[in-house]
Amino acid sequence: MKKIFASAALVSVLAAAPAAFALSPSAIPETGTLSKAPVGSTVMIEGTNKFGDHFDNYFRVGENGELEFVDQVRQSND
Repeated sequence: MKKIFASAALVSVLAAAPAAFALSPSAIPETGTLSKAPVGSTVMIEGTNKFGDHFDNYFRVGENGELEFVDQVRQSND
């Protein structure tokens, strides 16, 4: 019986682990379109999630001026 509980606990910990490294959607801002940035260029927008963590969000300018999400980097709280 203890083996079943230990196995269930291990599975739940492993299943939750990828969530710790997931992007923070609350730190990705709503974006519109750009008219003066060259197509294919990269734009960085700073964001803050609901817990106060700061992020640099990188977007690529698409053909129609819309921003396509590329990457997110969390900044240290120093």
